[in-house]
Amino acid sequence: MNLRDIKVIVGGYMSADGKIAPANRVGRAFFKFMTPRHRRMLHKIRSRVDAIIVGVDTVIADNPSLTVREVKGRNPIRVVLDSSGRIPLDSKILETEDAPTIIAVAKNVLRKRVESLRRRDVEVFVSTRGKRVDVKELMNELRDRGVRTVLVEGGGETRWSFFKENLVDEFFLWMMPYIWGGRDAPTMVDGEGFLKEEDAVRLKLKSMKIVGKVLILWFSVKR
Repeated sequence: MNLRDIKVIVGGYMSADGKIAPANRVGRAFFKFMTPRHRRMLHKIRSRVDAIIVGVDTVIADNPSLTVREVKGRNPIRVVLDSSGRIPLDSKILETEDAPTIIAVAKNVLRKRVESLRRRDVEVFVSTRGKRVDVKELMNELRDRGVRTVLVEGGGETRWSFFKENLVDEFFLWMMPYIWGGRDAPTMVDGEGFLKEEDAVRLKLKSMKIVGKVLILWFSVKR
């Protein structure tokens, strides 16, 4: 069994120019376009996966619950990539009665910080390599727990870490009808990026539809 046994779906919403927040990273104008139908669609996607992964910056900015509430279905495991152990201890995602939660940290995080998280009755996965969480190592851990489908919801650096390691099978985006601009504004996929055209990820369009004012595109990743 290898990592290809896990299906990885990456997705999120953005402006027409690819921004997921303004340059100051404050404000989420996307929410004014989110109707009850959109929320049901997102929660339906969540209900069909075994685990949801987000970066700690998403937790700090949005304080999400990452649960299934708008449709019938089980809550997947919630996983936060938090290399430095920065997650606020009052975050909604640490309310463990809603769903199992794993905080993934790098090996150099202070032991007392790890212990404070474990006192919140969440699991802490400590990556054994480097100053950042090794996503392949994390995926191996999830695979060993029986996880077979993963949804990576954000943010830009987290999405990049999965594309960089060639772990993504499907990619979807919800495009909102406005331009945000800003050379320093975070984008759908950030990170250092690929430098050669032959290294870029190739996509194949699977479906396209407009729901309300939102254009929804769904791609498979070519290998």
